[in-house]
Amino acid sequence: MPDNAQPASANVAVRSYAIRRVNPFLGVLQVIETIGGRAVSANGVVWDIEVLAERQDGWGSLNKANRKTAYLRYGLWSVKDGLVNWPLSRHRESTPLAQQCNELIDGIGARLQQLPFKLVDQRELWLFDSDNQQPLALLATATANSALPSPEPKYWSASIGTQGMPSQNRYPAASELEELVRQRAGFNIHKHWVTRQADGSGISETRAMPMNAEVFPVFLLSEHWPEAQQAKLASDYLEWIAPCLLTLQHLSSRDRARMERCLSIQAVSVEHHWHLYPEMIDENAVLAARVQNRLQQANQGGREQP
Repeated sequence: MPDNAQPASANVAVRSYAIRRVNPFLGVLQVIETIGGRAVSANGVVWDIEVLAERQDGWGSLNKANRKTAYLRYGLWSVKDGLVNWPLSRHRESTPLAQQCNELIDGIGARLQQLPFKLVDQRELWLFDSDNQQPLALLATATANSALPSPEPKYWSASIGTQGMPSQNRYPAASELEELVRQRAGFNIHKHWVTRQADGSGISETRAMPMNAEVFPVFLLSEHWPEAQQAKLASDYLEWIAPCLLTLQHLSSRDRARMERCLSIQAVSVEHHWHLYPEMIDENAVLAARVQNRLQQANQGGREQP
């Protein structure tokens, strides 16, 4: 965990940081931690409150002394609606847990103006091209002190589910693009953990060699393909997920402006992400996409997103 602990009150220390949701890329999670729990948000508006609670490990009286702590989903919090408890939370009336929840809410309120928080998942698992042995697609990320995913992902995904999810509809050619990436990765898959540096360069942990920043795809998937049709498939995908790509914190002004010009392609996704944009080159482009989304929702009889 990051070491930027800041006191929320005289007795409570708070850590705040961000991590990416990758494979497929779905944006950036904001995390606030106290000693008693954590609050997580995918949009910077609605926060999932999880408190640390003691649970009994196993059944029966013989296990009464065998207790462990685990995160318990306590409720959802937003400025608009306040705290909404999970209906099945058996411990919501517990005074200690309620205090832990209140401390997290205080931490959120004190940090809303600091969003987005700094990304701390500098360790990256990249799938490599079988021919030129260069990074092809990002498979996973981890913080310096977190456990690595087990098992490690082998394949890259463009979308989740048959329809996608509310914050990102399924890319129409997702299966075709995923197969293209699999073919380029080859039968003998090569993947390497890389620790990224502040200047964008990286150090391969498996090959113990430095890598220049230029070899890493800016948008987490290579845009360099041997055939024009393949390159267009990848480019169209990146334009499709432009609303969540703009939550990335390392983009140049040129790259950010490029993605802002694509926001109308999937305007419904903008409302889920724009609070976490670290910068806007053309605020009117973002506003236009938000207005487009509202009109589309109204025409479809849908509900406006928070």
